[in-house]
Amino acid sequence: MKALTRALALLGLLTVSALGALAFEGRVSLGFSDSKGREQVIDYAMKGALVRLEPKMKEAGGAAMIMDADKREMTILMPEQRMYMTMPLRGTPGEGKGTPDAKDVKVEKTGRTEKVLGYDCEEYVMSDRGQTTEMWITEQLGSFMGLSGANPMGGMMGGRKAKTEGRAWEQVLKDKKGAFPLRVVGHDAKGKETFRLEAKKIEPGNVPDDLFTAPAGFQKFAMPNMGGFGG
Repeated sequence: MKALTRALALLGLLTVSALGALAFEGRVSLGFSDSKGREQVIDYAMKGALVRLEPKMKEAGGAAMIMDADKREMTILMPEQRMYMTMPLRGTPGEGKGTPDAKDVKVEKTGRTEKVLGYDCEEYVMSDRGQTTEMWITEQLGSFMGLSGANPMGGMMGGRKAKTEGRAWEQVLKDKKGAFPLRVVGHDAKGKETFRLEAKKIEPGNVPDDLFTAPAGFQKFAMPNMGGFGG
């Protein structure tokens, strides 16, 4: 779970470059493999400031999360219970600037290129205290609205460290027309692969608005003292 959380956080760091670019609209399936090769799949639907995530593992029970960056709120759907819960996302984009460990994070373009699912990608490598993460990024799909950096899920998925890494990515990608990661691979200080996240299917195109709202007949509920996510 720790590796999955970091993988999703790193994906979302690219959101900082999406603020001034055309965001991707469509559906994406991402496959995540941990260090033991066990794979999970997460389906994304994206439209403007809206992102819907559906983990496809059996344990999820068909649950989904909907993030609204404009309203800064998250909705959790639980189809088995026909219920949903909405909560605020704390924090503001760009907060936490000047954290002490910013100098430890380095992002560089390697010059290597490769096609992933038919899209031209460039490789970028992030180094942070011995750990490295390679990202294969395409400009041909607009920008990815993921799960951290300037996205309101930043605090939940990566916290202060993710915001620092996000600023490093922002400097490298600031002149790009878009930044969509199609492959992300993490390595520890010994060079061992710790996770791999790769796009399995991409379907650009219109996504209906009702996919980002609770279905009719679902009952809203609230848990006391939940507060908000992020921060």
